[in-house]
Amino acid sequence: MKPAPIVPAELAFDGNGVPYAPAFGDVYHSASGGLEQARHVFLAGNDLPARWRGRDFAILETGFGLGLNFLATWQAWQEAPGRRLHYFAIERHPFRAEDLARLHERFPALAPLAARLRAAWPSLIPGFHRLHFEGGAITLTLVFGAAQTVLGDIAGRFDAFYLDGFSPAKNPEMWSRKVCEDLAWLAAPGATLATWTVAGEVRRNLAAAGFHVERRTGFGSKREMLVGQYPEGAVPPAPSFGGRKIAVIGAGIAGLACAERLASRGLEVTLFERRERIAAETSGNHQAILLPALAVDATRLARLNQGAFLYALHRLDALAAGGHAVASGRCGVFQIARDDSHAQKQASIVADQGLPHDFVQFLDAASAADIVGAEVAGPGWWFPRAGWVAPTSLAQALLAQAGPAVTLRLATSVAALAGTDDGWRLLDAAGKPLWEGAAVILAHAHGIAGLPQAAHLPILCFRGQTTHLPAAALPQPLRCVVCREGYLAPPHDGIASLGASFKRSRDLTPSLDEHAANLARLEAMLPGWGERFTAENLTGRVALRPVSPDKLPLVGALPLSTCEPRPLAHVEWPCWPGLFVASGYGARGFVWAPLMAELLASQICGEPLPIGHELAAAVDPARFAWKGRSEM
Repeated sequence: MKPAPIVPAELAFDGNGVPYAPAFGDVYHSASGGLEQARHVFLAGNDLPARWRGRDFAILETGFGLGLNFLATWQAWQEAPGRRLHYFAIERHPFRAEDLARLHERFPALAPLAARLRAAWPSLIPGFHRLHFEGGAITLTLVFGAAQTVLGDIAGRFDAFYLDGFSPAKNPEMWSRKVCEDLAWLAAPGATLATWTVAGEVRRNLAAAGFHVERRTGFGSKREMLVGQYPEGAVPPAPSFGGRKIAVIGAGIAGLACAERLASRGLEVTLFERRERIAAETSGNHQAILLPALAVDATRLARLNQGAFLYALHRLDALAAGGHAVASGRCGVFQIARDDSHAQKQASIVADQGLPHDFVQFLDAASAADIVGAEVAGPGWWFPRAGWVAPTSLAQALLAQAGPAVTLRLATSVAALAGTDDGWRLLDAAGKPLWEGAAVILAHAHGIAGLPQAAHLPILCFRGQTTHLPAAALPQPLRCVVCREGYLAPPHDGIASLGASFKRSRDLTPSLDEHAANLARLEAMLPGWGERFTAENLTGRVALRPVSPDKLPLVGALPLSTCEPRPLAHVEWPCWPGLFVASGYGARGFVWAPLMAELLASQICGEPLPIGHELAAAVDPARFAWKGRSEM
């Protein structure tokens, strides 16, 4: 499914000074007050905050607009908090951050919260954008797209619905029978709804979808509003994690990110690492590049990776706000086209997909040279928000953020898994128990193949060698990351990382040929730079990457190796209860890891997912089991 480009909302006001949408000929909120409307219609209409006290709670809003309903809910949560709040909001035409700033000036009571929202505001690209506030107690997931398209892709159960958006007469698709049925599909037992409209068609569509609706006193010029409830017994409750203890095997970036996300939910995590320190293997490289992927057809890999890239930036900001700043450079990345044909393709992708300038731009070589600080080999993509990160610094920050909820077991190899009545027992090579609990995440890269339960997963092992260039030997300062078929990062601690080879091999021996190949990549990016160095005089690092056949991660419940009889298409492939996998991140591990960890933690805890059904299925480890069956 190729999403439509995002067309930002136009900043305009009607004759009364109320924010107005020229495309729909309607206002964003009542002339009597947007904040007051949010409190009367949506909070009071859903009996909030009383219903969220002492529990986790999930809200879905069908039109985010200025964000007033979310900000009012956030403010109410601060005054009367529950445990965790998940707030999903759909918006087809989101405002730019600078326009939100002008709109929010009208609501000084919300100023501190509005500023935090704008500081985290994502680039306006289609799809899911997850943001965390209040130390993770409040999670906002913005879904940029048309409600009638994206509602069916949302995975989760919701306790309350804010049905907002432009008038049914102006925007009938937002209030259609299909949208109402999709809402019913997402309703938790006893879910409620509230909206400012009492249009007959809306009432009939909601009733047909199973909601019991009634009129109440409206707000401002609206004499009446509508509230409703989905019957308690109409749907079963969402599954949730029954235990408190969970083990993660592998303290590289995949395992550390999982441990931190689980700890944020109050789980007791034991993190096992066979080496004597964390991030000892591929996650211990000197620098890693944070860069999104683009593709002509907006492939699943590209769409998922773009969301993962923006989420990774958000998590870096959150770690810094928590006092755990990571050594990194948000200097931007310039990706040079391979040839003239590729340059044409790069330019068309940016134009055809309507990608915003704060996300990517196509630049000619001369313009790029001004940004890079050196002559470049050709035109290409400029990613202004991209950059590099120091992996060891990030690893330490994740562990510090997780705090005492994570117990680290270094120099401890897990040789086997044994099922118990309540979960799993981890064993060492001598059969001695190491840990026992409800669930286990296998996050130790290609090492998961050493466990019989996961040996059938198609994890390939690729060698990558980076070359370390002394900063003093660079011909001139490098202002940003440059990449083509390799990359060069600006220096960190006196070393500029140049990489990287990509060969299917388990050999960890440094290679002069691969240093020479890296220098050839450098020369192809920055003419005259590669010939300044000699491979024999350089050092570097070799690490092994776990790669799946389709280059997408493997994240989710661990499937059984066989299934008889073969399940029908609408039945999920059976999985090991309490066993999960997080691997296959390949050469983009530091982009994938934060979002994949959030996805897995959400799956385990029975929360609404940070990505849609389609992309969650794209990384589900069972996809290869299905492919194998279909080829038999």
